[in-house]
Amino acid sequence: MDHRPRAPEQDPTQQQPTQSPTEQSLTWTTGIHQVRTRLRFPLRATFHWSPRTPLGVEVTFHPVGADAVTWVIGRDLLARGLRTLAGTGEVRVRPADGPGRAGQVVLRLGAQAPYALFAMDRAGLTRWLEETWALVPAGAEAERLDWEFFDGLLADR
Repeated sequence: MDHRPRAPEQDPTQQQPTQSPTEQSLTWTTGIHQVRTRLRFPLRATFHWSPRTPLGVEVTFHPVGADAVTWVIGRDLLARGLRTLAGTGEVRVRPADGPGRAGQVVLRLGAQAPYALFAMDRAGLTRWLEETWALVPAGAEAERLDWEFFDGLLADR
């Protein structure tokens, strides 16, 4: 069961208002590397963030010759991982040396071996996260959550 907050469903037959700049979703597609021992395998990853669900970032991995896989990772976790080791359990993020002035960010998915390890451009991720904060600043996310969704979860207990 997916426990992420969602915006209320809208009737597709009704005309939708034009999105204001603060309602626009942001997508960043970048080349990353899956790291295995000393080998690196290139693939694409798409980061998608929406002000309607501002706490999470959907990261879709597009491996060559395989189905895409999507993980939802906290925006604040990605941000902390730009500076220091962040996360516990299934998702961990940390800065690392690498090409370019800003180096790389290493993302580990999975709690124990075999886990997936990915390296990506730290400067690119930093710029993209800054764009998300321009639309919904850190600390203002709660104003955008669908609290009725959470009430429904609690009522099911």
